[in-house]
Amino acid sequence: MDLRTGTFESTLDDKGRVNIPVRLREWYADTELVITQGMQPSVWIMSSKVWEQVSEKLMNSDALTEEESLLLQYQHILPGQTGEIDKSGRLAIPSAIRRYAQLTKNCLVLSAENRLELWDADLFYSYLNANRPAIQDAWKKMGAIKLFSLK
Repeated sequence: MDLRTGTFESTLDDKGRVNIPVRLREWYADTELVITQGMQPSVWIMSSKVWEQVSEKLMNSDALTEEESLLLQYQHILPGQTGEIDKSGRLAIPSAIRRYAQLTKNCLVLSAENRLELWDADLFYSYLNANRPAIQDAWKKMGAIKLFSLK
């Protein structure tokens, strides 16, 4: 099985570059990446193909008012910049996006199915702890006790 998920510890160097874990590089190497602000104080990193799909949805949703659409453009579309993983496996994160995500030296690289998320490690764990009641409620709604009852 080839899982495209995972959470990996990484570091941000003095030049604003983050080391992309070896396991993830094969999926994102040799391709133009788009780096932008995430929903929470984080960084989204995705291929230009995924970026086109995401930005299309954000720009043309009938579910949004004009004001909401503009806010999402400010949050995600307008900050977007391109980048590539260098030969040493590092990706430069633009300074404005680093500032938004409150990145410090200790980072986490989270791999989702079609994107990476970059978080400041302490901020990520604080976010999860602050949202623990909501996480527990979601588990209850799903019937968490039965989740691992495989038949």
